[in-house]
Amino acid sequence: MANSPYVRAALAQAALEMAPPLIRRTLIEDATFRDEYGFTGDAVLSFGDSGVTVQRSDLLNALRALLSGRKQFDIKDTEGRKWRVRKLGDDGELPRFRMARDKQRFELPDFCALSPDRETRLRSLAEAAADVNLPEDAETLWREVLDERALGDDELDAYHSDFRDTPVHMARTIRGEIYAGTSSISSLVPPSRRYFERLVGTYDGSASIHDYASGAGKAHFSQLFAWQPFDGFLFSLLLSSHASLTAEIPVDQLGHDELVRAFEFLDKRGDRLSQLGGIDVGLRVLPTRPEILPVLERLVGRIRDDDVEGKQSDFNLLSALFVLVDGELSRRRIFAAEPPFYRRFAALAQGALIHRQLVNTTIDFDRFAKWALDHRAAEFYLQSLADMRLEPRWKPDLAAASQMKADFFGRIMIAANTYKEHVAGTALAPVILETGPGSLHALADLFHAYLPGPLEGAEVSQNVLPPDMAGTIEAQLAAEDVGPASFIALVNSALIFRVGHDQAELAAKALKLGNYRLSNVKDKSELIAVLNGLASVAAAARSHHLADELRILVRRYLRDAQYALSIEEAVRVCVVAGASRTYLNDWRDFVGDWLTELAFGDLKDNDGRVLYAHLHSLCHAVPELWVSCGRADAALMAFNAR
Repeated sequence: MANSPYVRAALAQAALEMAPPLIRRTLIEDATFRDEYGFTGDAVLSFGDSGVTVQRSDLLNALRALLSGRKQFDIKDTEGRKWRVRKLGDDGELPRFRMARDKQRFELPDFCALSPDRETRLRSLAEAAADVNLPEDAETLWREVLDERALGDDELDAYHSDFRDTPVHMARTIRGEIYAGTSSISSLVPPSRRYFERLVGTYDGSASIHDYASGAGKAHFSQLFAWQPFDGFLFSLLLSSHASLTAEIPVDQLGHDELVRAFEFLDKRGDRLSQLGGIDVGLRVLPTRPEILPVLERLVGRIRDDDVEGKQSDFNLLSALFVLVDGELSRRRIFAAEPPFYRRFAALAQGALIHRQLVNTTIDFDRFAKWALDHRAAEFYLQSLADMRLEPRWKPDLAAASQMKADFFGRIMIAANTYKEHVAGTALAPVILETGPGSLHALADLFHAYLPGPLEGAEVSQNVLPPDMAGTIEAQLAAEDVGPASFIALVNSALIFRVGHDQAELAAKALKLGNYRLSNVKDKSELIAVLNGLASVAAAARSHHLADELRILVRRYLRDAQYALSIEEAVRVCVVAGASRTYLNDWRDFVGDWLTELAFGDLKDNDGRVLYAHLHSLCHAVPELWVSCGRADAALMAFNAR
């Protein structure tokens, strides 16, 4: 009797009623669990924000009847109102469906996978897969099922989800929601690893973006061009966040007219990242494709003339979108096991895709950017600081719109030099190759133009520290008075040149000899710049000694009467300096011990809540940090409960 399916189902039902809601929902959504205990699942379908809802089983049964020959079928919504479902389409066309009541109408998505006719099912799959560039392995899986039978209700959800998790569908959805004014973070940044792998390619274990570009990136571009050369090219350009990627885009597959049309699209409707990629590609093929020269001139002009302080700056928008997407990926821990460069690569590509949908709309870029930063800047910031353990040469400040524009300038000038023979003698030369008024060289801050980009944080600089610069660093650090001026050359060199362990050791020695006090500090902003700069040096040089000495210096300035550091400022120096430790356990202990010291320190006003929020965000980004932060968490909970 106990083995009776009815008894087992009743016991399972009783257990579900006592289970917490999250566990109950998870079990009910599990098809294996439902089959095991004889549950049948049903869902309520809603139609946008119309307020209309129907039982899924009622609608799907009506559609099956229509696919079996009926012309129309009546169903009731959850409010008991009658709706007429009709089949549309001429002979030879795949059937379409509409649900209507009085003057309300809803065009329904493709439900041909429910058809009893094998040819209809397979034709529908093939057309839908080609439309959204569904990967071949996913199409094959569904073809094997649809070749045998129609889909069940539960399978239909997975089927439609597979098509939604494609960049083509996502671009259409985002643009539609923008026009409807209904965008949300979850729709702009889908919570799907599968989607992002289809956007940028599946991570293949590469140690750097260069390796990825020549491996999985190249294969991804080939697939996009095999799908549709024109659209594939435009989707490829969303992945233009590094020159090694654009070098792999097989533009030769585009004919004359298609290439011109693609570049015209970039000029009139392109996002900033794709425009940069178009310049990279265009300079490479210019000798054989001179017809694109006028558009290249316009693209360079758009990038050069973008006012990052203006209300409609494309750089400001792209920067904010990058922060939004990367912060959301961090919050959901998507790609938590992959190197930071790959997650940022995906975030930049999605930011570019969103940006492209916003071009030529009435959206207030400045307001949209502020909204994006308000929602995910904190997650982005702390995740990026934690990432420095693995990629110490890139920090979150470098995502600023002004730095992004400087990055683009640097990319274009490097490309111009690479393809110097292609550019010389053209109308582009005075702007990107020469140094006269209005040129990128004349307008660029050359220091910022050659800082590492978001995908280059793990790379060791190829620029050897010049002897004269090394001499300047040594002379400054040997000065009798240790102050901000003692570290200027070292800090400014750390992200451009290969600063070695020796220079970091000299800085650590200078801090100790100065009794952990800086003389001649003009104001607090100068102090913060020095502390952050030295933390970056400790990270780039992987100097434990400098990080340890810096911790003592920060401890001193937390209690300073004139320039007392805030908790946020101390946390930043702590985590950046923590990147001096390469191994996770060493990093965990160093950062955790420092955060614990701060938690047991002299907290004032809102310090406890700020530190508690930062600690939890860091532990979310790197869960292993909890091992060394338990005491800090308990202390802050007690402090904040007072």
